[in-house]
Amino acid sequence: MEKSQDGIWIIDAEGKTVYANQRMADLLGESPTELIGQPSFMYVFPEGAPSAQRLFQAKTRGDANPFHFKLRRKDGSAVWADVQGTPMYNAAGGFKGIVGTFTVSTEPLPSDLS
Repeated sequence: MEKSQDGIWIIDAEGKTVYANQRMADLLGESPTELIGQPSFMYVFPEGAPSAQRLFQAKTRGDANPFHFKLRRKDGSAVWADVQGTPMYNAAGGFKGIVGTFTVSTEPLPSDLS
């Protein structure tokens, strides 16, 4: 996973980081070790928090659809990403978290500007 061109970010059922590859850490302006244990929502702008919560809840219900999202880097700047978030479950079918792949997008989509 370390050689991936995409950022890979795994969060648990509470939304805390359990793994991030170097590319994901670079996208957020952190190191992989700094990300471990951090709430994923800390990398969302306040105005994006309701959308992030809705997306997280949808993933807990099994939604595997990709989405486009603006993340907040450690320095406060924005980075847009195309995200494939896949829910993870334990053997009993209980939600365990999300594994996401993040590809940087150079611009927001037109629907993101309204």
